[in-house]
Amino acid sequence: MQNEEKRKRIIASVTVAGVILIVVLFVVVICQIVDICVLKARRDRLKYEYEYTMSQIEEGNDWLENFELNEDKIMYQLAIQNGYRPR
Repeated sequence: MQNEEKRKRIIASVTVAGVILIVVLFVVVICQIVDICVLKARRDRLKYEYEYTMSQIEEGNDWLENFELNEDKIMYQLAIQNGYRPR
């Protein structure tokens, strides 16, 4: 009788431990999925910011090349805007 009772307790405790283990593993998996989603969103945001920055650099380079080609004209226009009066 005692052996059977001990066996039932052992089976019950193993079952409880197994269920707790499964629940903990399930929670860990859910947390990992959430982390992956957050990291993907962050990666996408950083990728967009990188592309935006690169496009701004390209536009800046175009402006710089244009400035270098037309430097005299631009400087003359800026001088006129700032009060320079040609003779």
